[in-house]
Parts: sequence; structure tokens; C-alpha cells
Amino acid sequence: MSKVSILMTTYNRAEFLPKAIDSIIFQTFKDWEFVIVDDCSTDNTEEIIKEYIKLGLPIKYVRNEENIGVIKSRNLALSLCSGEYITVLDSDDEWIDKEKLQKQVEFLDKNSDYVLYGGGAIIVNEEGEEKGKIKYAQTDEEIRKKILLSNQFIHSCVMYRRKVADQVGGYGNYGVGEDYDLFLKMGLQGKLTNSSDIFIKYCRQSSGLTWKNRLYSAKNHLQIIRNYKNKYPNYCLALVKAYLRIILAVL
Repeated sequence: MSKVSILMTTYNRAEFLPKAIDSIIFQTFKDWEFVIVDDCSTDNTEEIIKEYIKLGLPIKYVRNEENIGVIKSRNLALSLCSGEYITVLDSDDEWIDKEKLQKQVEFLDKNSDYVLYGGGAIIVNEEGEEKGKIKYAQTDEEIRKKILLSNQFIHSCVMYRRKVADQVGGYGNYGVGEDYDLFLKMGLQGKLTNSSDIFIKYCRQSSGLTWKNRLYSAKNHLQIIRNYKNKYPNYCLALVKAYLRIILAVL
């Protein structure tokens, strides 16, 4: 059994896949398995992945017979993971810190009271142009103060304990924000932290969301927050902010 399971779900991201997978190969930490769930892509995703399998990489590849959506695909991938720790790499992102896995494994090995460890990111568009950087609160105390106001983790940055993720039921059944819900659930089981290091290039789609998608996302965010009343600080303020987000999405 590998120490770390790398979880990826993908759908029609063939143009980004090689950079993402190469960034795994270049990691200094080598005790990993790579679990990929392809949600019935219609591009050449399968061909690209099979070329990497031919190289002898420890890849578990599953192709869904039909498109089942990101949440079911994430939970399917999670069920296939056997590592002590899970780390996520979305198929249009890439790890730029070659010691990312090593740093996270060493920290979690030494700090059994922590359940999840994230980091910072460089934001890029589809053309790879840098648009900014993201760094969130680092200490457990500061993360708890802010996490209902806004998600304090980037999915492709995190490493978390598989057993804890299984205990809390994996990714929640939300149209948007299933990772946010998982982080909140895990925070009820142990401590959370972020590194000050920049771990990834995070691809943010420049085309933007339609107002319907923004509204849908805002409503999901509100629903998630409501589930954590009295469990994290600043609930009332987070609720007000969530309602304002819905109003702005409509305008």
C-alpha cells in the first residue's frame, strides 16, 4: 500500500493533463499511487492516460461508462484510494513545488492532531498567464475564524487523512462546493492548517460564470454554511455575506 493516494477526476481536459501528470512525476516524494476517474470524456483523455500507464506508473484508471458528474466521480475515486493520506490534483492544475508531497507527509506524520494541510497557489488562466496569487489563513485558530466567511483551502493544494474523510462520508452531495463541505466536516474531527508556500498553479476559467451559475453557486454556499451553525465562529456574519452573494448574483 502506498503512503499517499493522489486523487484526480477529469472530464475533457486532455490539453491540460500532461502538465498535471508530469508535475506528479517530478515530485521528490515517490511513495504514491495515482487514482484517476475519467467521467466519460469525449476527447483523447483516455489515450493520454494510457500512454502514462505504459511507462509503468502506479496508476489506477477508471473510465465511467456515462457522465455521472464531479461529486459521484470524486467519491468513486476516494473509494479506490488505499493510501494513509489523500492529496488532490484537479486535471487543469499543476504542482509547481517539487517538495509539496514531502512537506505535507512529514507534517502530518509528526502532527497526528491535524487532519488537513493546504497551501498557496498562483492563479493562471487557460493560456497559463499569471493573474495573481492566493494565500489563506495558516493557523488552525485563524482558519476557524474565517472558514465560514470564505473557503480557506484550494482543492489541488490539500492533503488529508483518508480514514477521517471516510468517517465523515467523503464529498457532500452539492452541485458546487463539495470540497468546501468536506473541509468543514474534517475540521470538526481535528486541526486544519495551510503552508505559507506556493504549491500549485491553479487554473481559473477566464470565461466566467453565467448569472444562473453564479446564483446556483451562491445558493449552494448558503446551504453549506447553514449546516455548520454553532460549529464554527462568525456564523451570523457568514450568513449575511452568503445572502449578499445571492443578491449580487441576481443583479
